[in-house]
Amino acid sequence: MSSKAFTPLEVNGDWQKHKESKPLTGFTLIEILIAITVITLGIVGFYAAITRVASLTFSNSSRFVASRLAQEGIELVSNIRDTNWIKGTDWDSGLTNGDYRVQYDKDSLLTYSSVPLKINSDGFYNYDSGSPTKFTRKITITHISSVELKVKVQITWPGKGSPLEVEEHLYNWK
Repeated sequence: MSSKAFTPLEVNGDWQKHKESKPLTGFTLIEILIAITVITLGIVGFYAAITRVASLTFSNSSRFVASRLAQEGIELVSNIRDTNWIKGTDWDSGLTNGDYRVQYDKDSLLTYSSVPLKINSDGFYNYDSGSPTKFTRKITITHISSVELKVKVQITWPGKGSPLEVEEHLYNWK
């Protein structure tokens, strides 16, 4: 007898079938660790993005309100100029160099103070009545020439994006 030992596959003649079969499948420890890392990074990234979006949304809403308050400030000063024309007075009457406040229901500029605007029950911003807001508005008027003045509106509030500044030049068209 020969001294060669046979494995059970060789004895049964199945050694060729075993050699051609697919290797054993399953996750290795390294694959599991990589998968956990990728999933963890995805979750952390998602929550970071959500936090950033919430922060930007709050900041953008304040900036939007500030831009509208600045636009209103420019328009109210322009309205004073236009009213002067209608009355037949000097176009820049009441529009002297300096810092001011302005309110939608007043015919003239108000002395500047850093008092925050209030919002009334009708949704109008003013200094007289309503709930205090976080916004302050400063109008700065500078005469450039006898027919031109610069109106700069600065809206400030606590938080990101503050202050917002808008500048417009008004002219004596008459």
